[in-house]
Amino acid sequence: MSITLKEIHALAAEARLNITQEELPKIIEYMDNFLTGLEKMSELELKDIPLFDFEEVGSCPLREDNIVKYPYGEDILAAAPNRDGAYYRAARILEYKS
Repeated sequence: MSITLKEIHALAAEARLNITQEELPKIIEYMDNFLTGLEKMSELELKDIPLFDFEEVGSCPLREDNIVKYPYGEDILAAAPNRDGAYYRAARILEYKS
């Protein structure tokens, strides 16, 4: 199967890609090889092959969550340059424009 230049440009537009004229021959070759591989796969007889099943053989035991207070929280807040109670203030990064 061969892919046309028009189809390449349509795919590039859908993917929001800018393709240069220098890149076109490589892209066309790559897509042709890919589509040829897909055609070969469609010729395979697969009706007697069972579908894949990604069943986990072993078990995956979950641990119990234990909520504990972080022991160094006060030390971290004490070192904060602009502390406000149990929090610290950070510099504004974004400015909102209306």
